[in-house]
Amino acid sequence: MILLDGKAVSQKILKSLKSQIDGYIDIGSRVPRLDIIIVGDDYASKKYVSMKEKRALELGIKAVIHEFDSKVDEEEIVELIEKLNSDSRVDGLMVQLPLPKGFNTQRILEKISPQKDVDGLTSSNLGKLFKNEEGAIAPATAKGVLKLLEEYEIEIDGVNAVVVGRSEIVGLPTAAMLQNSNATVTICHSHTKNLKDITKNADILVVGIGRAEYIDKSYIKEDAVVVDIGTNLNQEGKLVGDVKFGSVKKVAGYITPVPGGIGPMTIASLLLNLFEIYEKNVKKY
Repeated sequence: MILLDGKAVSQKILKSLKSQIDGYIDIGSRVPRLDIIIVGDDYASKKYVSMKEKRALELGIKAVIHEFDSKVDEEEIVELIEKLNSDSRVDGLMVQLPLPKGFNTQRILEKISPQKDVDGLTSSNLGKLFKNEEGAIAPATAKGVLKLLEEYEIEIDGVNAVVVGRSEIVGLPTAAMLQNSNATVTICHSHTKNLKDITKNADILVVGIGRAEYIDKSYIKEDAVVVDIGTNLNQEGKLVGDVKFGSVKKVAGYITPVPGGIGPMTIASLLLNLFEIYEKNVKKY
């Protein structure tokens, strides 16, 4: 069994980004800028934003965090997004999810300019991704999954890939990117019958369902590549994935740990998206 070390691969990506950003700044280009909007006081969301800010600053990226109370009027968020859309100093813009109850998440996300949609969640970017069109900004987690598989030279072309979970943020874009890389993709969800029969046929199994340690070795094909996107707290308060690591590692050929797997890759891929937007912007001038 080979561990898919997302922490190590993400550090490699970040080191490369740091070098490239320094190169642009050395020739007089402006500093790249990422703006993040966070609403409410959700502990996990605040932690994720803090991690993104820290990594951005380490790379020489200006990170601007816009914090709002959960009682803020939705129109104030929309007005800020429209202001940031028209600010040429802003390369990437994202809204930390989930938003508190009462907010129209889709409406807010659609207000983000597709060219600044660093999280790849507007219908414009998702549509381009699903149609395999050039120029799509991919959601960071899905991009992180593909980057990790690429780093370990795992064959995708022609293999059977199964994605368990169909969220617009994780499951569906990951399935689209695997299909765009010529895998034969099956998407499973809470209404899927005979789930084990399907997952046991997967050469690559990606799981993102938000259920702690739900998938054990009985779901896994011998020597399969298992990518765990879940982050949950178990009954002991320990961070675990959707895959029962101790069980699955006995049969899998490759497996991501939690923590240290897709989590670091998501942040690295978000900043990679930002750099790709920034590079296009500075080359215009």
